[in-house]
Order: sequence, then structure tokens, then C-alpha cells
Amino acid sequence: MFKKFIVAAAAVLFTLGASAQASTRGGDAAQGGAPSFWKDVVIEFNVGAGTGHSGMSPLEIGGTLGYRFLPRMYAFAHGGCLYGMYDKDHGRVYTKSATLAGGLGYTLFKAGNVDVDLRASAGGSVGNADWKHTVYDGGVAFRIGGTGRLKLNVGLGYRHITSHTAGIGTYNGLYGTIGVGF
Repeated sequence: MFKKFIVAAAAVLFTLGASAQASTRGGDAAQGGAPSFWKDVVIEFNVGAGTGHSGMSPLEIGGTLGYRFLPRMYAFAHGGCLYGMYDKDHGRVYTKSATLAGGLGYTLFKAGNVDVDLRASAGGSVGNADWKHTVYDGGVAFRIGGTGRLKLNVGLGYRHITSHTAGIGTYNGLYGTIGVGF
């Protein structure tokens, strides 16, 4: 169910982005120079945590690298280290895994120094992970700060993690992030 929602949300985001981009990119090209590659690059570093569900509480430290291929729409890759704390026989157990994901983001609107983005992503564990999983995210991100400066990023969304490791169940819950970006 949630997987279908993520696919549908990505299709809607792409359609919105493609139809809403009648204006030019502006910037350096409008002033006679070459457009700046770096003004369209999205770089973020963040920490995220989720609500507890079925005895599992996730924590992630990660980074995002993306590119705005349309003025309001961007594609991104996200990598992180996902830690899961869960109850096992009335004791706390920690797992860790490297996660690699890809997704789309769409800037809904800009109000002063605040950008509000809608994002959707899908990914999974890579390498020799303690917790093998597939992860699906959908949410809203607020980027606070002036253009060309360091920005504070605050996100809130929903996360679904399908576990592929025996003894660890599927996770569904609210997920929040905080970090910095350029």
C-alpha cells in the first residue's frame, strides 16, 4: 500500500514539476553568462529519528546530494548509517546498516527565507548490514536561510521499513530530521 503511494507521489511530483516549469531558470544565463552548475546542487547533512513501532526505534545519520534539473524539482541520492534499537527478550539490542536511497523533491513554495519542499524516496541496506531492509520515505522539508548561505533543514514525514532480517519486524512511523544544507 505505502509502496504504491510513494510511486504515485513521485509520478505526481514529476508531472507537477514538468507542467509548472514554463519560466526560464534565470540566473547567470539571463545576464549573458553561462549558468552556474553549483547553484542547482543540493547538499545536506542531517540526523533523523523515528517514533517507536513494534519495539523498534530508528536513528539515522546521513547526507543528501541532489541536483535541480527544473527550477522547482530535483533528484537526489541519500546515504546514511541507520541504527535500530529494538527490544529482544526484554533487553535492548542495537543494529546498524548502511543505507543508500534515491528520490525526488519538489519545492512547493518559497516565503522569504523559507523553502517548503515535498520529498519522496526509496532505498535499502547495502553491504554487510546487521539489519537488511528496504526503506520508503515521504514527507515535507523546511529549508530556512538566505540564498547562497548555510540553511537549517527541518523535516517531518512518514517512513516504512520492510525488514529482511529474522527477528526484526516491519517498521511504520513518523520520522523527523534536522540538519544543515547548502
